[in-house]
Amino acid sequence: MTRFLRKFILLVFMLLCIGYAHAQQKSVFDPLESFKQVNYPAGNLVRTASGKPGTSYWQNRADYQISARFDTLSRQLQATEELIYFNDSPDVLPEVWLLLGQNRFRKDSRSTSTTPLEDSRFGIKEFTDGFVLEKVMVKNKKTGVWYKADAKIMNDQLKIMLPEALRAKDKITLRIDYHFTLPKNGSDFMGVLPTANGTIYQFSAWFPRVAVYDDIEDWNTANSGYYIEPGKLDYKITVPSECIVQGTGQLLNPEQVLTKVQLLRLRAAEKSNETVQIRTAKEVMMASSRSGPGLLTWHFSADHSGDGLFAVSRSFIWDAVKVDLPDKETALAMSLYPVESNYAAWQKSVQTMKQVLESYSRLWCPYPYKTAVNIAGSVTGIGGPGTSFIQYQSNGMANGVWSKLNHELGHNWFNMMIAGNGRQVWMVEGLNSFINHINGKVLQGETAFTIPDAINWLGKASPNQCATTPYELMLYKNFALLAYVKPTVALNLLRTEVLGTRRFDAALRTFVQAWKFKHPSPSDFFRCMEKESGENLSWFWQSWFLNDWTLDQSIESVQYVNGLPEKGVNIKLVNKGKMVMPAVVEVAESNGRVNRANLPAEIWQKDGDWTFHYPSTSTVISVKIDPDHNLPDRDLTNNTWHEKANNITQPTTK
Repeated sequence: MTRFLRKFILLVFMLLCIGYAHAQQKSVFDPLESFKQVNYPAGNLVRTASGKPGTSYWQNRADYQISARFDTLSRQLQATEELIYFNDSPDVLPEVWLLLGQNRFRKDSRSTSTTPLEDSRFGIKEFTDGFVLEKVMVKNKKTGVWYKADAKIMNDQLKIMLPEALRAKDKITLRIDYHFTLPKNGSDFMGVLPTANGTIYQFSAWFPRVAVYDDIEDWNTANSGYYIEPGKLDYKITVPSECIVQGTGQLLNPEQVLTKVQLLRLRAAEKSNETVQIRTAKEVMMASSRSGPGLLTWHFSADHSGDGLFAVSRSFIWDAVKVDLPDKETALAMSLYPVESNYAAWQKSVQTMKQVLESYSRLWCPYPYKTAVNIAGSVTGIGGPGTSFIQYQSNGMANGVWSKLNHELGHNWFNMMIAGNGRQVWMVEGLNSFINHINGKVLQGETAFTIPDAINWLGKASPNQCATTPYELMLYKNFALLAYVKPTVALNLLRTEVLGTRRFDAALRTFVQAWKFKHPSPSDFFRCMEKESGENLSWFWQSWFLNDWTLDQSIESVQYVNGLPEKGVNIKLVNKGKMVMPAVVEVAESNGRVNRANLPAEIWQKDGDWTFHYPSTSTVISVKIDPDHNLPDRDLTNNTWHEKANNITQPTTK
């Protein structure tokens, strides 16, 4: 052994005697990268640097008037749609693009071609002809005469070349006559469920819907995700008289489609905090609970929708209750389900809706629709304006009726009101899942996953994709992690560990109010949260949304001042991963004192290590970083320091 080597070993031993140093993999942290300023688009009069709409903000509008007839035997829906499209943009539009949601079920569709061979929830399991467009017409504004439109189907889109370009601040009226066959298995968005007392037919993507034209991407046609222009939806559904229809919007003609008893019960429910059964399980079997033979037309209308869901069946039990909203406003919550549903859970469902909607309204902003409808059927769970579908066998257990209603009703805030582009799926599912967890805590209800479980998952995951990956590029194995889990954990930590509940909630409420029924971008959200909270959060967005970075906070050394515990201890922390977060350090002393130091993320701005002084007055027994395991730390073995004989310690797992 050389003299140099002996000196080196002695030096290492002395360092160990002075304090604890835990060497692990080489740090990849670079403060210039982790704290790099997010390069936001320049603020302007449309989207300001404050993250709010500017004085020149614009968005186009689409109002729909639809008359449809559904044949329960052939499952064919025949309809005429009149679409009034308002061009509030500063641009001249030579064409209008519509999305043809039913075309995903055509054999030659892009959706079919890109569906994986293995079973998937949203896979194509049944083929139809999609939308069969019988007529596409354009109305002459001056004469009121209808002309055949120059229309071309391009996969799942319809391009209509206008005979005269649509000028700014002008409008145009289109008419489409069409039909389609409702698939039995509609990619878990729609479908058919046979029951003992009648089949349940659930409809979504049931009319050609105008694509969003915005100031960011022009026409959003390719892989646009769920992205709608909030407008007015007025529709009539004609069905056999024994059937009940419910869906998006307020029923405008209850006197024509309900029995006298049902009408009285409906009126009572509008004023009742107790559940009123419009149609009981016993009455489902009674012919007197529906009108006589023939056809009936159900008429619904909803503002700020732009899309809609509805269902048809003669098997429905129908419950209703009043929802109390701020400023003495009310809405009507309704739940419809067959006798095969778990009655113990489903009879509580309308009260769950009341509870959930009232809570969201207090937390963020009032529920915007006159009615809220939950309909049981074959669909696992989807949400639309004022309407949700959940699986009829859902029960009262974990991820059952309460959890699903809490989630699907939450979509009325994100993304019906806050109508962001679904390609950034975290703005739809992530923001919604986050408010689901807040609601779960407030109402003591179970959510689809817990924050501790999510943190453990994130600590082990290696998706190699970030949360802002566009929906169509997100790997199937990463979807749940990046769309739901990671954004929920991120926003929860921003609320609890970074900003604090009061500052965060105030900022989010401001964002919701500013963008209600508008189209915010991710940058708008990031900026608004920063400006309202008074914090530069670039480091947070970089760590959680814009990159696939991981966290590894560690305790590097613990040293007494002058070797005397009563003079305090200096604790050295190291940030080894690229992600940065605040550091919570818990110190336990032999005299029984246990205290914590809360250090902001900015301690890492200049370097990957940080030393701070803790004023101990006795021997330090242990030091823990992230003692509650609130962070998705990749390596827990370097999170804890324990006092040992001669002050030499070994790493321990937290």
